[in-house]
Amino acid sequence: MKKVLAFVLALAMMLTMAVTVASAEDVTLTMWIWDDAQAPAMQAMIDGFTAQNPGIKVELTSVAGVTDYNTKMQAVFGSADAPSVFWMNFNLSKEYVPMGFVQDLTEAVTTYGIDMSKLNAGITDAYTVDGKLYAIPKDTDSYAVYYNKALFDAAGVAYPNDDWTIDDFVETAKALTTDKTVGWSNTTSDRVYYNFMVSNGGKIYSDDGTEALVNSPECVEVVQKLMDLFNGGYAYNGSQLAEVNASAAFTSGLAAMDIDGSWMISQFADALGDNLGICQLPSGPAGKGSAGHGIGYATTTSNPHMEETLKFLAYLATDEAQEMQANVVIPAANAAAAKWEEVYPNVNVNAFVQALGYSFPVPLAATNATVTRSTFQEYLGNMLQGQYATAQEALDAAKEAMDFAIEE
Repeated sequence: MKKVLAFVLALAMMLTMAVTVASAEDVTLTMWIWDDAQAPAMQAMIDGFTAQNPGIKVELTSVAGVTDYNTKMQAVFGSADAPSVFWMNFNLSKEYVPMGFVQDLTEAVTTYGIDMSKLNAGITDAYTVDGKLYAIPKDTDSYAVYYNKALFDAAGVAYPNDDWTIDDFVETAKALTTDKTVGWSNTTSDRVYYNFMVSNGGKIYSDDGTEALVNSPECVEVVQKLMDLFNGGYAYNGSQLAEVNASAAFTSGLAAMDIDGSWMISQFADALGDNLGICQLPSGPAGKGSAGHGIGYATTTSNPHMEETLKFLAYLATDEAQEMQANVVIPAANAAAAKWEEVYPNVNVNAFVQALGYSFPVPLAATNATVTRSTFQEYLGNMLQGQYATAQEALDAAKEAMDFAIEE
């Protein structure tokens, strides 16, 4: 009996030691994102990775809003609390990479067999600094005009086509405005206004990014046209947008047109069904322009689990992982992007695909990129609130403030 008991105790000790060793070998990574709507897709990717790598766990944290996200990231960089994998956008890349906290992934691409040729070249370039890659492209996006077919029909206005101009857009917005609806929802998005400014031949910054050019004649001309729309009641002004945001106005039938990104298609399709129409952005003298963007996956130089993290990043670059987000965004993987089109067979998503062809990176200043961009957004908001009599006055003020922010 004593021999049996001794054997049982010895076996128990061996099992305990085995579990302890296994537990000691397990690694837990952390991943931070800023969009709750994309959390399910991110979790699906995590599940796919951990199924193939059972000794590695990944904990997902979604921080509400990129501003709060940035604040939290700034507080943990260089410490043990920094996430193993984190989202990075163009703005944050401009800030984080020079700080020296973002891991160079150039060698990892070769070591872990990441085929960068399969990923969107524009997004890859955006995260490449001095020939070194600092993030794995996650997604890409573009802009188009969403419109409510029912409101067009009620107003007797023909649906827009991809060949329309900025002047056509303005006249269409006027024709659709009634005592109950506005032709265009308008927006507080700087990117939408950038689209118009670039299409009209303007530039947001000098080529070296050291000076704002938002008050050029080309920029002023087109912004004045948009200003006339919301001052004339054909689009919402700032006060109205504070009461009902642009997307809510569109989905509730209060606005006939909305200019927004590809990431909104699911929400709009669910709300409007067969009444949802989509067409390309209107053209200006310089053609069409869509301020493109895409998130990247990155890690920190202080990461204590670099090998496991690089394995995870390599998985996130695969078509298998990229396709898991096709219900929400356009994947950065070229092959997986086709899956996004298949999700919406009854909607003209081709307008967004075509926009990728005339996309330009979101313009950023050479220094203090986030602050300078926020400065333009602030003055855009002031203009929408009626603080300036003309677009020239508004954009002159914006330029002065942006130049100050660049040099600060």
